[in-house]
Amino acid sequence: MARRLIFSGHSLTQATTMAGFADQSHLTRHFVRTYGLTPGSLAAAIRGAA
Repeated sequence: MARRLIFSGHSLTQATTMAGFADQSHLTRHFVRTYGLTPGSLAAAIRGAA
């Protein structure tokens, strides 16, 4: 869900809260374990591709 929120343009703070994570570091740990990159890296790649 957080990945979708980031892709749709939400900030990392918004994605963290909306996806139900306790804090941004919790999201980052989960994200790196699942996707192999940080949410910030994904957001930067999306912004760079736009």
